[in-house]
Amino acid sequence: MAKFSTETIAFDSADLSPVVREMEVLAARGDGLGWINIGPGLRDDQIERLPPSPTVLGRWFSGRGPAVPMATWTPAPGTPAGAQPTVGVEHGAGPKALDRLADAGAPLPAGWRKVQDHAKHGIVAHPARGASHDEVLEWLLSVCWALCPIDIEDRWLAEAQRPAA
Repeated sequence: MAKFSTETIAFDSADLSPVVREMEVLAARGDGLGWINIGPGLRDDQIERLPPSPTVLGRWFSGRGPAVPMATWTPAPGTPAGAQPTVGVEHGAGPKALDRLADAGAPLPAGWRKVQDHAKHGIVAHPARGASHDEVLEWLLSVCWALCPIDIEDRWLAEAQRPAA
């Protein structure tokens, strides 16, 4: 089993370059290994305003994902030829989140392919061929912003998981 190293990157939407560089590094490997998780950087007072977490048993039977959205980007696998990266967002906004995003001005971009829009397991999609890392990251941030149940600032944390050398 592959081992991974982790790096946490604090950033805001004015400068996406640190996360985009990580996306480029993982994509250049060409093997589909690694991923980047992205979520809002919450202050303690914001965390206190979140809905209470369900018990372990409650999470098992819950029909919703986590209250705070978390986006994930994975590079395209090495095969088949022309494979695209995958993006996903776990959220607690309930069913038909893509409809809510369209109403909020953050629809799935043209040319992207929806794989899943599930209340508990979240949104999964493949960006359009040729979509830049910047475009993908901007959309993921807009989704997290739109689906978060509390007001958040433009402070984000990315956790890059790289295969260990």
